[in-house]
Amino acid sequence: MGGWSFPKQRRNYWRETDHAFSTAIEAFTPEMFLFCMGTGGLAVLMHQNNYQFKGLYVISTVFYVLDLVLFSMISVAFITRWFMFPAKTRALFETDVEQTAYLSCSGIALATIVELTALIPGTTWNRWEVVSFSLWWVTVAYTLFGSAAVYWILIRHEQVHLHNLTPQLLYPLTAVLATCAAGSVVIQYTPLSTGLSVPVLVVSYMMLGMGFFLTLLTLSAYFTRLLSHQTPPPGKVAAQLIPVAALSNSAYAFPTLGYLAGPGRHLFSIYGKGIVRDAGVGLGFYATGAFFGWLTWGFAFFWVVLALIAYMRDGRRTNFNLTMWSGAYPIAVFGIACTEIAKDLDSPAFKGIASALLIIAVVHWIWLVIYTVPQIISGELFLSEADHLRKEEKEAMEGKQQDKEDDRTESSSNQVERRNARARSSDETQV
Repeated sequence: MGGWSFPKQRRNYWRETDHAFSTAIEAFTPEMFLFCMGTGGLAVLMHQNNYQFKGLYVISTVFYVLDLVLFSMISVAFITRWFMFPAKTRALFETDVEQTAYLSCSGIALATIVELTALIPGTTWNRWEVVSFSLWWVTVAYTLFGSAAVYWILIRHEQVHLHNLTPQLLYPLTAVLATCAAGSVVIQYTPLSTGLSVPVLVVSYMMLGMGFFLTLLTLSAYFTRLLSHQTPPPGKVAAQLIPVAALSNSAYAFPTLGYLAGPGRHLFSIYGKGIVRDAGVGLGFYATGAFFGWLTWGFAFFWVVLALIAYMRDGRRTNFNLTMWSGAYPIAVFGIACTEIAKDLDSPAFKGIASALLIIAVVHWIWLVIYTVPQIISGELFLSEADHLRKEEKEAMEGKQQDKEDDRTESSSNQVERRNARARSSDETQV
């Protein structure tokens, strides 16, 4: 960005900044989980691509390991910030709408790890379906509690209006929907028993209902903001793709859960209790899920087009920043949903679109890495904002000190004038 020139390392923030490590920890935000989201989503897309070759499976496995490493490192750094700077961290999330919403990115990243665990070791390694199953329930608890907590903070402590209503507010719901999609992957691709699969299916449907309809409500409010206050600033142009992530997870979950309830594994028929024991109910779930999945993918496509228009208009007017990673995960899950539709319809057209999206996602991820790595090496990614804030604080302190000195000088001048006035008055009295 910024003229599309190759990134150049100009300063070494690690050397120039006092107490660089603690400053970097203090400036660490949950926005860093965007790295995990984009990497994990791309790994799933590569694993699920319709046109497979052995090397693609190996690459997806490498990305799975990379996703685990990134998630572990970022989680440790973020938890360290909570322990080292609890007051400042709490104040940040009580005043900054976007950073509060970014808290849910950890849940999305964890959901991608669940999917990859089910797809890679869960299908080949002994008893790893139990690990995937257990990890999924942990993710369910984490995303449900985390999403509720984020919205409570936004409702209770922050002022959210149309002018500051951003697409990042969809991240808590995206976490719920990503966990729902991960549940369908755990059931479909691991040898999980029917007794364990049915609760996962039911809870996944409940999470799909909660996440999907709340996404529609939030998108209605955000679309109103676009109509009345235009798009976000050029520096956040990649965030225009965030709605695609929530809708694409829904577009994947609708047909997949229906397939598992119906012709895929006949979970409801095997369960054999209540109204769902009739085989026709499972087929109804499958048909309805496929229908809603296609509709939702079409809705997601609208937001893709809207984001592309915004990108063509504002892309050259912004410099690279961490928000650019907001587009990596939506592109990947949009391709995953397209892959599922291609399987349902056995459509060469959708298979081709999904493969094209895979190529775009890979190129986009590499482009992001090329711009991100130099900023990590120089420390700009972690320390530039902190350096800017400290300069502002220093200037403010210097301004206050100058004001105090001016006040003291003015006070001294006034005292001298008053003494001179009293002396003149005394002389006049004596005369």
